[in-house]
Amino acid sequence: MPGVTQADIDQCMTTLRNKIEVKSNFAETEVQAKLLEKTFKNFDGDRSGFVSFPEFEKAMTAENFVGVQQKMKKLFDEFDEDGSEQISYREFSQAIFGLTPKLDATSKSVVERVKAKIIERGGASGIHGVTKILRRMDRDGSYTLDKGELLEGLMVYGIRDLDETEGGDMDKIMTYFDRDGSGRISIEEFLRGITGKMSKRRIKFVKLAFGILSNGKEVATIEDFKSAYDASQHPEVVAGRITEDEAVEEFMSVYEEGNQSTDGRITYFEFLDYYKGLSCGIQEDDYFELMMRNAWHISGGEGWCANTTCRRVLVKFANGEQEVMEIKDDLGIGRDDIDIMRERLISQGDVSASDKFEISLAD
Repeated sequence: MPGVTQADIDQCMTTLRNKIEVKSNFAETEVQAKLLEKTFKNFDGDRSGFVSFPEFEKAMTAENFVGVQQKMKKLFDEFDEDGSEQISYREFSQAIFGLTPKLDATSKSVVERVKAKIIERGGASGIHGVTKILRRMDRDGSYTLDKGELLEGLMVYGIRDLDETEGGDMDKIMTYFDRDGSGRISIEEFLRGITGKMSKRRIKFVKLAFGILSNGKEVATIEDFKSAYDASQHPEVVAGRITEDEAVEEFMSVYEEGNQSTDGRITYFEFLDYYKGLSCGIQEDDYFELMMRNAWHISGGEGWCANTTCRRVLVKFANGEQEVMEIKDDLGIGRDDIDIMRERLISQGDVSASDKFEISLAD
């Protein structure tokens, strides 16, 4: 970010540590870290354990960081390694105070095994299936689960071979996620731990797709989604596991049933969360790109990743020449919208406004 150096960021982190140190009456660093977490928690609207930059900025302002917006954005980006525009405030506070724990390899392997079983059972959409079940287990509406509730949810989903004895699989899972020793873990934190981080390449296409869906607005509506999404390109539809209608119902259920916000409005972060769940069941970045290009009719791509769903038309010129051309980014353009196609080809620069030509559609 122009004008902001690493020295500025280091100074920002030092200043924050000093503020919390005074606010905690010079308590131990673990106490200071929890105090900073508590500040962020007040601005975490969905209790997910993660904050967006606007939420981060409000929390920092509450700690009297004002007039340094550029530095705060750079500090946020420093911890937003995957470009998801969200950071874990627990990990952030622990890193500020040098308390970031090292992940236990044995516990991590159990988490990876659970992830593999979820994907094996539910395919690319497995995370969304287990999400709905885990939220039903949250009977007190706290958005957290204890070990028994998590085990029950995983068993309902079909994962029944986890070691429940002391020091077994369930204890390892809880230890991995329950960093504050409360005996409960955030549902969202568990799911995000299972899904892992998305590559920046994948996030780029999620952002492109959301821009198409929302038409550049900050939020999209359910109606926007229904008119813009090509469900035939959902990976589970392509694999023959579900129908197009079922793919739409699955996507909609994220916002209308399982999500904490049921206002019919889709934010970028909700949209990103959906694709994080889908992404963890797709190994290759190339396939993810192809899926996104085809589902949202994003033109371009090279080789195997090239878009195949945007309409191709045969353009016949008055001089007898003809050429197959693509109607780029063609969502919302029907096969009868010939005039719109003509205008699109002109605006794309494929033909001149002075050219005389006809358009023929493929069957």
